[in-house]
Amino acid sequence: MQKDNQPVSLQVKLAILGLAGLAFCGVLIETSMNVTFPTLMKQFSVSLNTVQWLTTAYLLLVAATISIAAYIEKRFVFKKIFFWAGLLFIIGVISSALAPNFLVLLIGRLIQALSTGLAIPLLITEIMQQIPQKKQGSYMGIGGMVIALAPSLGPTYGGVITQDLSWRLIFWFVLPAGLIAWLIGLSFIEQKSSPSKIPFAWKQFVSLILALLSITIAVNNAGIYGWTSIKFYGFLLIAVILLIVFIKLSTNSRQALISISLFKKWEFVCPLLIYFLIQFIQLSLTFHLPNYAQLILKKSVMISGIMLLCGSLISAILQPLTGRMLDSFSVKIPLVIGAFFLITSTISFIIFQRYLSVFLIAALYAVYMIGFSFVFNNSLTYALQKLPLKLISDGNAVFNTLQQYAGSLGTSVASALLENGIGTDGKQSSYTDSRHIFILNFISCAIVVILIFSIQRKKNKYN
Repeated sequence: MQKDNQPVSLQVKLAILGLAGLAFCGVLIETSMNVTFPTLMKQFSVSLNTVQWLTTAYLLLVAATISIAAYIEKRFVFKKIFFWAGLLFIIGVISSALAPNFLVLLIGRLIQALSTGLAIPLLITEIMQQIPQKKQGSYMGIGGMVIALAPSLGPTYGGVITQDLSWRLIFWFVLPAGLIAWLIGLSFIEQKSSPSKIPFAWKQFVSLILALLSITIAVNNAGIYGWTSIKFYGFLLIAVILLIVFIKLSTNSRQALISISLFKKWEFVCPLLIYFLIQFIQLSLTFHLPNYAQLILKKSVMISGIMLLCGSLISAILQPLTGRMLDSFSVKIPLVIGAFFLITSTISFIIFQRYLSVFLIAALYAVYMIGFSFVFNNSLTYALQKLPLKLISDGNAVFNTLQQYAGSLGTSVASALLENGIGTDGKQSSYTDSRHIFILNFISCAIVVILIFSIQRKKNKYN
């Protein structure tokens, strides 16, 4: 980490630009696909519960890759990691664009997931290692803008292209931007730490990933068989057992996949929970709202995507500004401001559901994104600043793993709730299932507000 009065070099800025660009391209495609689901369901003759795996499986594999980011960044040179991230991105994009069937499309998306899973944590680590602490809020705001903006901008991008052209062009149009970002990053990326040969904790990795997968399968089974089915609770029980195994293995290991000591510090756990929940809500919204517009309001795929554009632009403008607030003031100031907008938006979706139009959805989503911009990235920065340099990679991996898994889970839950109404006689059932999603989002947001007010300004115990 540089000294606070030291200027940031052009080389570091360009390295961050390349990393952020590749991460942006990966996440943009992720949510661009959400608005194409009705189109893909018809073209490939698959159900919503099947097609949503394009997002759910993608995010799950991103989470799996990010969970070992701390190991990868300690074991390999950053430039080599970024080389593979870019190469996998290109292979995955071309495979998806040329996919003759749903299976090939899914495989292409999974290859892209490996790329995004390498690029996102590397971006955050580069910022935390190369940027002075007094400027980290601003740079994390810019980096966070990439992570936060792309999921919101995706439906607009995907909707416009799918409506007038072809969903395959979603991939082709992004490919040149990803290639340029890859070349820039490879030219300028650098690192402070040196790689070292350390053993990989295979047992911990397998138990953690199987646990996350079991939860996702449980939720998907709930969409097919109901929330009281034995298959739902069976996979949930398996997930709990696997998580216990993971914790036990990590506690007894000298080379833990993720340092369990991180979870003993409330100043780390509290912002982590906030981060997870508001990402869960956002990905639930970016999946649910475009499908709500198409299936219930009977709007076109282009309109359903464009209606989220206002919130995306607001997020893009506010992310760097709210990062500067963290640099200048207490973390509670931006978080409390954000909490007001988050709770206002989520409760308004419930109150005004019967009056929802494209305009009202766009307005309420924009309100949510205002709150999101104040809370999301500042939670991450605040938590990582409480860690010593040697634990930043671990903390970063935990945050980004749960961020991606929150998106996977948010998509799965929204899909499971909607699936029940889509296969029936119609609009009223889908309307009721949508209400359940809005209520769940509000409850999640209420927990976020409670957590925000529980954050205390304590002296950094790590340093």
